[in-house]
Amino acid sequence: MFENFRGKLHTVQQDFSSSFKTLGDISRETKLKKRSRFEESSPHFSAGLEILSRYEKSWFMLHKRTKDCAQAAESVDGDIVMLSALWEKRKAALTQLQEQLRCLPDFIRELDAITANIAHLEGDFEEMESKLVYLETLCCQCEQQTVKTHHMTELDAYKKKKRKEVELLEAELNCEHAQRLAELELAMQHKLRERQKVYEEAFHQDVEQYLSTGCLQNRGEL
Repeated sequence: MFENFRGKLHTVQQDFSSSFKTLGDISRETKLKKRSRFEESSPHFSAGLEILSRYEKSWFMLHKRTKDCAQAAESVDGDIVMLSALWEKRKAALTQLQEQLRCLPDFIRELDAITANIAHLEGDFEEMESKLVYLETLCCQCEQQTVKTHHMTELDAYKKKKRKEVELLEAELNCEHAQRLAELELAMQHKLRERQKVYEEAFHQDVEQYLSTGCLQNRGEL
């Protein structure tokens, strides 16, 4: 709209300038012709010269005002150019805003979908958190069971080791006991043999005493 108005104003300005230039040229030609005629004619034409002088002054003022109008039109044209650029800038901003407003429903729908997905993800996160807590509990239980199994295995190995040590100790003690019993039995047998030998010697002495004397001698306990 501003481009068309500026173009029309520029055309009118050029038309005015051309018209006034043409009129100025015609006036100058007419003035020269009239002056030549005035020089050739008699002095009775002074009234016409005065009218022509007034006409020329009026025409000069009109031409000056037209020139001022042309300068003002040029200034207005510059303002219109600036206004047109500002309008184009604002038009571009308005077009961009309209485009953004046109895309706003789609953006709102996408935002609603994202919000719904976030809510769904929050539910999934809560469920995953509960499952992670349950998994952590299972891991603790498994770890405790592993430690318990390890301790039970160590306890069984310790029991087996101690059982073997006890068995070896019992075997050693039994062997030592059997050896001591055998030594004790040998000692008792040796003592019994010595006592039997003493008794046999005493018996032989008693027999010899009896045979020689016919009586037995009273003996204390050996």
